Amino acid sequence: MRDPMRWALTVFRAFGIPVRVHLFFFLITIPLCFRQMYLLPHVWWGDIVLLSVVVLFLVVLLHEFGHCFGARSVDGDAKEVLIWPLGGLAYVDVPHTPRANFITTAAGPAVNVVICVACAVGMAVAGYLPNLNPLRDPYRAEVYNFRAGQVETSSYGSGAARVEYLRKTLPAEWMQGVTPERLAELQAQLGHPEAPLAVVWAYRVFWVSWLLFLFNLIPAYPLDGGRLLQCAIWARADYRRGVTVASYSGYVVAVIFMAVSLASNETFFMMLGLFMLIESWRALQLLDADDGPFGYDFSAGYTSLEKDDEPPPRPKKVGWLTRWRQARRARKMQRESEERAAEEARMDAILEKIARSGKDSLTDEEKRFLERVSARKRNMS
Repeated sequence: MRDPMRWALTVFRAFGIPVRVHLFFFLITIPLCFRQMYLLPHVWWGDIVLLSVVVLFLVVLLHEFGHCFGARSVDGDAKEVLIWPLGGLAYVDVPHTPRANFITTAAGPAVNVVICVACAVGMAVAGYLPNLNPLRDPYRAEVYNFRAGQVETSSYGSGAARVEYLRKTLPAEWMQGVTPERLAELQAQLGHPEAPLAVVWAYRVFWVSWLLFLFNLIPAYPLDGGRLLQCAIWARADYRRGVTVASYSGYVVAVIFMAVSLASNETFFMMLGLFMLIESWRALQLLDADDGPFGYDFSAGYTSLEKDDEPPPRPKKVGWLTRWRQARRARKMQRESEERAAEEARMDAILEKIARSGKDSLTDEEKRFLERVSARKRNMS
């Protein structure tokens, strides 16, 4: 209970990895949903819950599993996944190399790319293209129907809420005796016919994954972009310089986020800025704590000098073509060895027959075999 980051409940396990949900996730997500319902009265509350809680939760979870599988691909281990109000955290243990850390970090955004591609392909099969502008309102989903050559939107709200919204935006004469069933026709008259529901939700999943992908690539610690920046500098210089540059970039972006929060009266940016500020400061503090009078911490004995040593490079993975060639060569060598053994055994039997009955007792086939083997042995010598 002393560590607030441990105030979480294990909800399930997948691929041997426990998934925990922080208590603050519920304490903050639920009020945010009510806030959106208040600010967006024309949007159906079910759409808000599905998009802000369910879809966001699943996309973040898949993103964190990407980090876990990235860690396992470099001979590391994944301990657990924590879902909390500011996103997700994957607790992994990987080799202390820039390559291993880079692959583990990049695997998370790579999952977002896969989700975006899958949604875009599904929409393209139906004849639609997603809008790549991450600042678009996802509830007012705008997709391009390339078969009809027109922009189509989602039904903005539901039932009475949609009628009230259109009553404020459409001419009064259009709304005389309007019913929810006529809303699609009214949207078509505005030049924005209604897109199919499956396409709308494919776009909304695409939008969430696309937004998270772009956000995580911001080069600021502790976001994935900041960690990738750290690994890139680490590979060219050293670990300390990589952490320092990434942490100071986290400071800069954190200040920008807090300024945006004050200007837009948006609490989420303030929380995110404070989190980045604290994590960047902690990274620098841990970096300094590892340094003794000579740049090392001797509290663990002289073995602490080895903690930052690069492990021996992993053997290069052999491709499937090379493995097939090696297997074919091994089978050939085994077959030749068996043929030589059978040949030697028959040669011994023939020589024993000659010693017992003379050379004239050999058959024509045995004579040819004896001549062939004798000639080959003479050529080899």
